[in-house]
Amino acid sequence: MAQVCYGYYKDTKIDNRGKEKAEWTESPFKTPDEYRDKPLKVFIDWDGFLVFDENADILAALANYMLEISGFGCCGRCFPGRVGTRLLAEQLMKMRAGACESSDIEKAVEMSESIFNSAKCTVAPTSTIPVRLFLTHFKDQISKQVSKDGMEFFRKVTAPCTAGCPANVQIPEFIEQIKDHRYEDALAIIRETMPLPGVCGRVCPHPCEANCRRGLVDDTPVSIMVLKRAPWDFEYYNNKAPKLPAKAPAKGKKVGIVGAGPAGLTAAFYLALMGYSVKIYEWMQEPGGMVALGIPDYRQPRHLLRREVEVIQSLGVEIEYGKKLGGDKDDITLDYLKKNYDAVLVTIGAWKSRDMGIEGEKDGYEGVFPSGIGFLREQAEGKDTGVKGKKVIVVGGGNTAIDCVRVAMREGSTDVNLVYRRSRAEMPAEQWEIDDAIEEGVNFHFLWNPTKIIAENGKVVGVEVVEMVLGEPDESGRRKPEPKAGSEKIIPCDVIIPAIGQFTDLTFLTEKDGIAVTKWNTFKVRDDLYDTTDPKVFSAGDCEWGPMTVVKAIGAARWSAIMIDRFLESGQPYLTEQETLEVSLYKNKVFDKAEKVCSMETPTIHRVHQEKMSGEDRRNNYEEVEKPFTLQQAYDEATRCLRCVRMAMVGLGTK
Repeated sequence: MAQVCYGYYKDTKIDNRGKEKAEWTESPFKTPDEYRDKPLKVFIDWDGFLVFDENADILAALANYMLEISGFGCCGRCFPGRVGTRLLAEQLMKMRAGACESSDIEKAVEMSESIFNSAKCTVAPTSTIPVRLFLTHFKDQISKQVSKDGMEFFRKVTAPCTAGCPANVQIPEFIEQIKDHRYEDALAIIRETMPLPGVCGRVCPHPCEANCRRGLVDDTPVSIMVLKRAPWDFEYYNNKAPKLPAKAPAKGKKVGIVGAGPAGLTAAFYLALMGYSVKIYEWMQEPGGMVALGIPDYRQPRHLLRREVEVIQSLGVEIEYGKKLGGDKDDITLDYLKKNYDAVLVTIGAWKSRDMGIEGEKDGYEGVFPSGIGFLREQAEGKDTGVKGKKVIVVGGGNTAIDCVRVAMREGSTDVNLVYRRSRAEMPAEQWEIDDAIEEGVNFHFLWNPTKIIAENGKVVGVEVVEMVLGEPDESGRRKPEPKAGSEKIIPCDVIIPAIGQFTDLTFLTEKDGIAVTKWNTFKVRDDLYDTTDPKVFSAGDCEWGPMTVVKAIGAARWSAIMIDRFLESGQPYLTEQETLEVSLYKNKVFDKAEKVCSMETPTIHRVHQEKMSGEDRRNNYEEVEKPFTLQQAYDEATRCLRCVRMAMVGLGTK
């Protein structure tokens, strides 16, 4: 990682001038010290600036930063934003070009303060922060600024919400289109980085909302997930033709993809747009992967998912069903794919379930379901789940466990229970999903853990559980549950469903394939490049990272498509300088939860909530629980966005 010579970042001054480089401070913004073999000299964003080369011309970098803010960051709706930032850039260049008097410095500081206090957006005011920090704390450096070594500058326009989105959706931009009632344009912006907006508008855990500055104003962030769904619903329910980017000319090369889940579909979408011939092999009989067969219809109606897939297929993407990686005669092999395609992408899901490891689990008792994900899949395929009229216990605390108890309720179970060894606060499931399950009548048993299955005449009649006490934090950061001696009790049940974790089945791999795997039973890929130890084979999604969210799989798959394109065009995958900056912003979690948002910036506007079926009305059917926003609701919620656009920039040494 890079080391800082001097700078001011997040209220901390760093000054190592005159010291040996070995004594310099490690950068508070974690980033490589080279971008495509170009040395990192300067980093600038809304939290300050960092200089990594004592001879770097930071004044020229700050002037360039302000020019970029004026031309690309500001919306142009106010004079201080569009014009003031350009005038400040010219003032900085004037200071750099000749003798700089104290009055010149004072003028630049005054201009910065004026922009900060009068611009109507937040990108222009925050862009002046690094300028003021430099002129206030390092004005003695101004006379040393003219450097013989030039710099190349690369910028990334982002926002706290966008930087927190694994798919890097340009959130303020599409919300701005909704405010202007341009729904098709909003959807086109979303599809630039996410081809499944109808899905992610329903099932995404929306980490972007945890980064929303509106939440610092009136405690509730903008409903970004539902707003993402709104333009897709507008297109679908108004029978609008999808507004897709133009396809590039055919490149005469083929890419084979294994898995038609969100990762495989995403990669196929972008590769097809790039001009490749794409075919997906899917082992199920319908597309969608875990979204189709692991997420129930009350959360993600399958006919809407199929509509998203049809859009992708309209680009020429072919899907062949009933094909699985393996060694059986009807299966396909990596060897076959490598011989018939110029590149291969593997995006198989995590369909194997982890065992509970308790007494009686493997004794073949009637009523022990092999896995939660298997239970959900059987229901999705229209099979009899066998829980009607039964007492059901689901073990686990994630979203799959919550889906299992809610499906069991809809399948006619008379008594549905969830057993979880930690407290509700430690549950990885989304809190609103837990609330929905409680509303539907599910019983929760927090701080209990199963120890033994109780059976009579070969059938399950109950589960012995022990009370747990939370101890010190474990490797996950959550407090480790410990059993309380003598606290055992039996919960009566007819069916037990384990939903405590999933992993990918990689048993199809052979030594001949030459593919390395990790200790977590995933493909070993190079960070951010998605290529495996076989340069022709790439991987993304659950089999590359482990069980992940839909949006994270989509984000990884888009990057993998970009890397495949570069491999086929230039012989190897790589990140551009701007992409390296983009990835760094995502990894650094740039949202500041301690930021004090100016009370004058915006009035309180209460969050708009979509219509939702009551627990009593929905517990016996698979109708979609949460209904679309009306156009008025979408507009009202969009007005809550503070448009927190930001810009980061790096200055790199020329080769």
